Amino acid sequence: MTEPAVAAADRILRRHGIRFAVVGGQAVARSAATSTQDVDVMVTTVAYREAVDRLKGDPELTTAFEAGPVTRFGLRDLRGVPLDVIDAGVFSGTRTGAEFFDFLLGEQSTEVDGIVYVSPEAVWYTRLLTKRWRAYAEKIVTNVVDGVAADRLLGVEAIARRFGTEATIRERIAYVREELNRPELDALLRRG
Repeated sequence: MTEPAVAAADRILRRHGIRFAVVGGQAVARSAATSTQDVDVMVTTVAYREAVDRLKGDPELTTAFEAGPVTRFGLRDLRGVPLDVIDAGVFSGTRTGAEFFDFLLGEQSTEVDGIVYVSPEAVWYTRLLTKRWRAYAEKIVTNVVDGVAADRLLGVEAIARRFGTEATIRERIAYVREELNRPELDALLRRG
């Protein structure tokens, strides 16, 4: 069953003809339990500005803020649940945003009920490339505790090699692996 916030975002984005992929916690929720309620969607760089402009006039959305490659809207019917629209170019490294977006759709996603969700590896990759990567590293640890296999970090490394961001990602994955080795997590990780 599709989460109500994802279904609402899907309906609105489709109405505007916006091609997107669900990223973030809602995408990881396809592999493990998460407590996320917000919806993060990624669009290709060439369509980002147009997508944001179209959505700004939608009566089902409020505009919360615009910060460069991310614009946050609120879903009115769901008491303002955030809908973040993200420019794929932020994560494209040495390639274009269009190449990164096409890679997500072609190689790092699955479709469920007509909605494209990216893989946990792709979510983790994007999380580790943000300015707030340490906070997101903790979310990755939580995802592993909740059942996403830690060896998917190898897939994050492969994405980084493909997009020329391996130096940055390597040190951040090392941090995540160190966090996964905390003694208090050992019992949780061995239970499965």
